[in-house]
Amino acid sequence: MEGEITVKRILVMILSVMLFASVLSAQNALDAVRIVQDEMGFGTRALAMGGAYVALADDYTGIYWNPAGLAWMKRSQFWGEVSHLSFNNAATFAGQLTDDSQNYTRLRSLGLAFPLPTRRGSFVVALGYNRVRDFDRNLLFAGINRRSNGLSFTVDDVEYAFDRDLFQREEVSDEGGLNQWAVGAGIAASPNVTVGATLIVWDGNDDYELSFFQEDRDHVYEGRIPLGGGEFTDFHSYERNRTLNTDYSGVGLKLGALFRVTPGMRLGAAVGIPTTFTVEETFAENDLLIFDDGFEDAFEFPSGRFKYKVRTPFHFDGGLALRNRYVTFAAGLRYRDWSQTRFKVDDRLIDDPDFQALLEENRILRQDFRATVDYHLGGEVYLQGLKARLRGGYAVFPTPLENASDDLDKKFISLGISFVVDRYVTLDITYLRGTWKQTSEDEFTPGGTLEEITAHKFLAGLSYRF
Repeated sequence: MEGEITVKRILVMILSVMLFASVLSAQNALDAVRIVQDEMGFGTRALAMGGAYVALADDYTGIYWNPAGLAWMKRSQFWGEVSHLSFNNAATFAGQLTDDSQNYTRLRSLGLAFPLPTRRGSFVVALGYNRVRDFDRNLLFAGINRRSNGLSFTVDDVEYAFDRDLFQREEVSDEGGLNQWAVGAGIAASPNVTVGATLIVWDGNDDYELSFFQEDRDHVYEGRIPLGGGEFTDFHSYERNRTLNTDYSGVGLKLGALFRVTPGMRLGAAVGIPTTFTVEETFAENDLLIFDDGFEDAFEFPSGRFKYKVRTPFHFDGGLALRNRYVTFAAGLRYRDWSQTRFKVDDRLIDDPDFQALLEENRILRQDFRATVDYHLGGEVYLQGLKARLRGGYAVFPTPLENASDDLDKKFISLGISFVVDRYVTLDITYLRGTWKQTSEDEFTPGGTLEEITAHKFLAGLSYRF
């Protein structure tokens, strides 16, 4: 048919920003920050107490929170932990609310800590695998968008817009996390002071998928494109699919100290040395344009790989713990200046346009991001008759964006219980509930979304002491 031959001559011409975004979609200031932004750590006891663990850390999980705490261990410990996350995202787009929930189950930690013989004092070594940061999230929204996204196509040298008053639907998913393969040690420097260090090998991945769809449900676009022979057609729908698989690697170091001020009071401090992450991305993208007469035009964009480096800033942890035989109270904080996050560009690549764009992102990091202080509070009560411990906590993770609303801060409440199964085995159960808001917008959906997120996380940990 003559019309079909004409339609096959379509040249898909989309705004160049879309092509640029497909290559550099994870290479911007915000995504450099997010590598470690939501790093919550691990440990059922620590997280049940709101992450206020810097001045405690007297078990295997001290390898993450404060390696100086390892020196207070008297027995060897094998530790295992799993987590289950239910991520609920209520997104409002173009006045339409869409609620979406996904579940993610992960191995959280597997490790061993053991004291070594010493003439005096204490020397404890720990090693293991720990997942300390989740990328897991989901977003689904739909609605009639009256705004223009600039989308247009050229048929027989005539450009036709397909950009506004359309039903739009978008689904975004992230799955992955950051892991630490760590070796740590704590040593008693004096009867009341311990120090420690943890050497960290980072690895991780993030599998990102975006699926965008728009459709002329209200028949706004009708009969503009001539097919010949008096026949006309127009655009029916457009679909765009994008994947970005990212791998992270790096080497880090954490140093810590614990001070026993009185038998019932401890002070803890730790510092995380800046880590340079190597980031390797593999991206792919395709689209599908469908016409009213049923003709389909598919296009596969060139796939590719990109490699770059991001240096994270120092972080400083401090904490206080008050305890007796039955009650423990703890408080902690973490300071980090996100404006010191940097893309690292080799001098040999300084003239490459892609890497020049990364240097521009460094300027944005300096101007649009700020220092934050995370707050952590927690407590624990020992129920002697039940051989159990009840725990509770609260934590606030402020947004790193300059002049941003407090609604973007992430707030968590936590509860936990620990059962002594026998003289060797302890079972811990922890629940966390996090709430926050965020906005998002991409080149396909102008106007963006307002997201109200509720995260429910359950953790189970098993400790074997010997």
